[in-house]
Amino acid sequence: MYITLTETVIKDIGIASIGLSDVGDARFMRRVDCKYIIPANEALELLASIKEYYYIVENSGFLVPGYISEYFDTQGMTMYLDHHNQRGKRYKIRIRQYGASGDTFLEVKLRIPSGETLKRRIELDNPSIHNPVVRQFIESKSPYMADTLQKILITRFHRITLVSKDYNERVTMDFNINLQSATKHTSIKLSETCIVESKRNKYTPGSKISEFLKHKGYRPSGFSKYSIGCALLHDDLKKNNFKAIIHQLKKQYHENSFAVDAS
Repeated sequence: MYITLTETVIKDIGIASIGLSDVGDARFMRRVDCKYIIPANEALELLASIKEYYYIVENSGFLVPGYISEYFDTQGMTMYLDHHNQRGKRYKIRIRQYGASGDTFLEVKLRIPSGETLKRRIELDNPSIHNPVVRQFIESKSPYMADTLQKILITRFHRITLVSKDYNERVTMDFNINLQSATKHTSIKLSETCIVESKRNKYTPGSKISEFLKHKGYRPSGFSKYSIGCALLHDDLKKNNFKAIIHQLKKQYHENSFAVDAS
């Protein structure tokens, strides 16, 4: 069983809210990320336990907006393999639709050897990979030529965003996660999983959420929706380094509920 995190349920917890325009410097474009995989039914306890330390972000009237992301890679899955092989410098390229605002952005994320993540993005009116604006941005912000990329994975999920009251940390909690292959017509739902991610500037002190999760026995995990989605949906891909994360996910599910759906 898992609890649906609706707008009403979240409001009943009593977390103070702020508007997206008030987040300010907590929108870290150069940051250190720390992720945790927890059962979705523990998300409410987590929120209730840390509510005095964080604001919940309200975006266009929504506390639990939806997101859709389209990830691109080369035919040889270079970006996926760079992540799997733990290459110090690696990229992700995606087009993300923000459900609350209706905005669409092209985002190029660069992970550097220090562990920091740099994100560059532009807003789009035409999200096609063939759009000259898209092509120029990809080729100026990454080592990839747009002609060599294809859509590989589509992700859909809902997100709660928190900001620490000292504005030194942003936390996202993703749930209702659906991963769909754009090339193999298969998908998988991680409906009983919540991915918690703390995002801080490199030298920011510790996180109340990380402290709570550590006390509950959770440890950081290198979860990536793109990489884990590809590993789950593409049998032919190298995935040895993701087996521990996949095993951790499967422990949250009954044997017959964690399965790839072919349509």
